Amino acid sequence: MRELLRRKYLISFFYLIVCIVGLSTWMIIPVENAPELNLPRITVFYSWGNTAPEIVEQEITRKVESVSNNLRDVKEIRSLTQSGRSRVTIEFNKNAPVEFRSLELREQLVSIEQALPPSVSPAQITRSVPEELEDQQTFIVYTLSGDMDGKALLEYARQSIKTKLLGIEGISEVVLEGVDDPALIIEYDRQALEKYNLVASVISNEIREKLSWRTSGYIDSGSSRFGLVLPPDFRNATEISNLKLSLPGSIRQLRLSDIATVYVSDYPSKSIRRVNGSTALTIRLNKEPGADAMGLAELVLAEMEEIERVLPDGMELRLQVDSTEELREQFDQLSNQAIFSALLVFLVVLLFIRKIRAPIVIVGSVFFSILMSIIALYLFDYTLNVITLAGLTIALGMLIDNAVVVFEQVNPGLPKDRLDRVEHVKKELPGSFVPVLGSTLTTVGIFVPLLFAMEELRLFLVPLAVALTITLLCSVIIAFTWIPYALIWLTPVSKKEKTKVKKKSISSRLKHIALRTLIFRSRLRWILPVLLIAVIGNPLFVIETPDDWEDTSWPELTQIYFDNRDDIDPLIGGLTYKFAKETYFGSPWRRDTEEKISVYIRSPQGTPLSEIDKIVKNYEAIAKPYTNAFSYYEAQLSEDFGAYLTFSVENEYLSEVDPYYFLFEAIYLSAQTGNFATSVSGLAQNHSTGFGGGSSSQRITLTGYAYNELYDLAREIQRRLEKNRRVREVDINNSSYYSRDDFYQYNLELNDKKLLASGLDRRTMLSALAMDINRENSLGKVEFEDQEMYLISRTENDRLYEEDLMERMRKSKDLSFDLEAFGTITKERALTEIRRANQSYERVITFNFLGNYRMAQNFTETMLEEVPVPVGAKIKYGFSGFSFNDDEQTKNLWLIAMLSILSVWMIISALLESWSGSLFVILTIPFSAVGIMLGTLANDLSFDRGAIAGALLCVGVVVNNAILLIHQRKTESERGIGGVRAWYKVFRQKLRPVLITTTTTVMGLLPMVIFGTDEFWENLAIVVIWGLLFSTTLLFLFSGLWDRKLIRDK
Repeated sequence: MRELLRRKYLISFFYLIVCIVGLSTWMIIPVENAPELNLPRITVFYSWGNTAPEIVEQEITRKVESVSNNLRDVKEIRSLTQSGRSRVTIEFNKNAPVEFRSLELREQLVSIEQALPPSVSPAQITRSVPEELEDQQTFIVYTLSGDMDGKALLEYARQSIKTKLLGIEGISEVVLEGVDDPALIIEYDRQALEKYNLVASVISNEIREKLSWRTSGYIDSGSSRFGLVLPPDFRNATEISNLKLSLPGSIRQLRLSDIATVYVSDYPSKSIRRVNGSTALTIRLNKEPGADAMGLAELVLAEMEEIERVLPDGMELRLQVDSTEELREQFDQLSNQAIFSALLVFLVVLLFIRKIRAPIVIVGSVFFSILMSIIALYLFDYTLNVITLAGLTIALGMLIDNAVVVFEQVNPGLPKDRLDRVEHVKKELPGSFVPVLGSTLTTVGIFVPLLFAMEELRLFLVPLAVALTITLLCSVIIAFTWIPYALIWLTPVSKKEKTKVKKKSISSRLKHIALRTLIFRSRLRWILPVLLIAVIGNPLFVIETPDDWEDTSWPELTQIYFDNRDDIDPLIGGLTYKFAKETYFGSPWRRDTEEKISVYIRSPQGTPLSEIDKIVKNYEAIAKPYTNAFSYYEAQLSEDFGAYLTFSVENEYLSEVDPYYFLFEAIYLSAQTGNFATSVSGLAQNHSTGFGGGSSSQRITLTGYAYNELYDLAREIQRRLEKNRRVREVDINNSSYYSRDDFYQYNLELNDKKLLASGLDRRTMLSALAMDINRENSLGKVEFEDQEMYLISRTENDRLYEEDLMERMRKSKDLSFDLEAFGTITKERALTEIRRANQSYERVITFNFLGNYRMAQNFTETMLEEVPVPVGAKIKYGFSGFSFNDDEQTKNLWLIAMLSILSVWMIISALLESWSGSLFVILTIPFSAVGIMLGTLANDLSFDRGAIAGALLCVGVVVNNAILLIHQRKTESERGIGGVRAWYKVFRQKLRPVLITTTTTVMGLLPMVIFGTDEFWENLAIVVIWGLLFSTTLLFLFSGLWDRKLIRDK
């Protein structure tokens, strides 16, 4: 060590390198809002018009699940099938090569493409991310709107915007949404088809073939071989209309124009999006993983400004989402706050130690620790994001703590001569090894149990743990090298002997107060622990009330408590009860920075998009006189849900009457709109009509491998439930909370005997109905007129009613028929969504019971015991809510917490060679919990990620302080000093380092509370400040409380 301390040039060049490389790395390290956290899951998504969920499940979902089962390392397969949508999620085992499995899945899906219906969209395969980061995955989104049709808007975006954006390095994909490709429509005359005995599907498939590029063999020329490719036969709609068709059983021919009309039009979309009343196209940009989000965003915004300058008249480009905007604001705020924090830390250290070198050395240690951490994060291929920044922030208090401990150990009695300083440092520095290494290793040890965490928790916490561990290890290296180096070689040698004048400094006054408290508190050694326990409270409220006292293991005496727990729990629960009941755990709903007026229109199932559009245009019409009050207004229409309208109010108009006039006009229009459920909200007003209300109190979940058997089982349970007069509103088609509850479908029941007697079959009959039933009967995409478009064949009928379907005469081959003679059609409720897990279906039955819960439970359980259950099916009664015993994630969190405490106890015991010392350190954790709970309640905080990070920082600092005190107490014991006198010596030696650490951490975070606008950092700072102030006070009150030997120090 002596040789290392003497090599001032070696250490000087080392820190010069750290400074240069660290600042250079800070300039180039990628910065993003959220890290690339991919779960070991793949999601496959298909869309198929408005097809009923049961058909989508049979034709798409089952086939995708079948090929997915052929993949290796599959842990679970779950599917969700909705109207026109199929979503299959494949979860793999831990450490499975998900990217390779994704490629294998693509190959498997290609093999089933021919078996899928022709109008199904291509498969979309994506990696799953945690739900908490889903809203941060969008990079940049623009909307392009203009006074032109969707076809022209889409073509302009492809030619003039998409190609330029794809040329920017770091952009992986540019997605155009909101406007579909045009469609080549062949509209047949149904009566003409029947007259000439022609089949529309055969004609349409022939046209599709002739619109494709076809191979025609090859030719050899010398040593080369050239393939022959035939171009499409048609160049325009006229040529298609002149296609000659041969009549069956005849030599006669006719043209396609005799039986059909061919034209190019917009695709009959099921959704519309408009901005400021004009058709809008969404431009969504995705970035490559690991790309610098902030730098890339600046390039994109600059490029879009250039594109905006050359836009045609009447076209408008608007930035909708910029995920880096919030991140950029956070960095600017943190930079400004860091300056104030550094200044406050400098003044606090100077105030306590009263030497200018102290704050310079300590702040320098923190500065070099952060630079070294940035270098290490960059070398380990980590980015600066919300998680790694949280890790660096959590480590901030411990960086200061390590620097203060080493400085306070080495600085007192520092000699004037530099060589004497080397000997002094060599002698004193080992005294700081145990506190510094103990605090560092215990913090690192907290994260060791993450190896046993669930996958999603590990994805979040491992980057946090890595950032924190790297920072702490760097701080140890810096503290043990920079502080001795600075004190030996950078502190000037004083040539003039200074006369020491005894002054009663602020620090000595604080020591005197603390020592007087130490003497007084020994008389309260029985009262203080009781008061602390009373304040924290007894957490009996977490125990669930038994539903049936006959089957419970609780003693009968406890029934008195459970019957009166609403009055008892607030009295004995203390601060913990109040914290658990009044605190919102998790991130609250995002608060928009702009004021909006929102209109939601929910249409009945089957409402044409044109009818929804009429209502939306009414709202757009009443908005025109007030357009100056809105920065923009947007409408999103869909046949699936209805319409959402958003009117963004300019801030300067919030005090004007225009937006309020519009709001009440919109409410009046909502009240006048019939047959639609509408809601108008904004500007502290909320009005809704037509949504209904109520919820079901009882729930039965059925699972099984046969869909029809499960449906029959649900019908049987429904029949038995409805026999009881107390049962109301039985629903065997219950879906999730966000799904609509008015989904209906038509069932066509054909009489096979009548079909057979008439010489018909199901296939012939259904093929005659195909084009009438599905107006969007797409045959996929083709290239036509130099662009990609859908090919659609349909009849001239715009809408089909039940009587038209059943009574109209149709002709197939030589037979004429009507459906009414061969079958019946019925309308019935159906599942909005079909869920499967590992090929097992799930169906939920809900109902209301007029009576208390115990009566409903007894009736339902008795009834279910008598229901015959098919093989492989299961019945589960009740809601699956939160439980301390049953929830898998909760169990995992408890396991991690217990293992963390065990890890900390083992590390401290090994360092101190004492089990009681480590127990003392662990028992100080509730001290910080008191302050954290009080701070959360006093400031009405939501306990989100910022608060959790603050709690970890707070616990880390109080544990470090406890290690510092207990290590000094062990040193005094080895000198033969015990009792209160030993703690007198402990506080005399370590009071200042503890106060410096606490005060600098609090003052360093104070600007985040005063000037901060970001909720994450503000919550973190508030939790730390409250937690440290209370934990430090309680640490001094309870340290050595039971040492009864009182000896005055002279």
